[in-house]
Amino acid sequence: MDKMVYNLSRHVTYRIARLHARLDAQATEILKTHAKISLSEWRVLAVLTNPSVETQKDVLEAMGLDKGQISRTLKRLEANGFINLALSEHDHRQRQISLTGTGDQLVKKMFPIMMERQAHLQSGLEAGETDKLFELIEKLEQKSGHLTITDGKTYK
Repeated sequence: MDKMVYNLSRHVTYRIARLHARLDAQATEILKTHAKISLSEWRVLAVLTNPSVETQKDVLEAMGLDKGQISRTLKRLEANGFINLALSEHDHRQRQISLTGTGDQLVKKMFPIMMERQAHLQSGLEAGETDKLFELIEKLEQKSGHLTITDGKTYK
């Protein structure tokens, strides 16, 4: 009888998960050392530098994360004085979000450090490979939705 061999290193999902864990651990260490904030807090602060991101809904759309996780992160950022939250004048179901002076200073401090990290990671790629990597990730993101397998069930 042939023995089936499951080689994890040849599975895209495993390799992406492993890389994700390593990169998150590295970013977390950098942020703890230099800013004493979490990775999710940094990502929200970074997203808020985009002028089109003004509400919690905008943050959700920009980050594609769980509503509860974003809400908890926003509460921590507000409690620590990095953001202001206020009811939207246009839609009272929405909260306007803005960086405080302290939050803006933190972003200005951390942005060069995090960009240096990005440059280091991308320095291992040849010209054009970063764009190709983003194209491939986009394809995987598209294929990751609505999978129907032989059991007849569709998975999101």
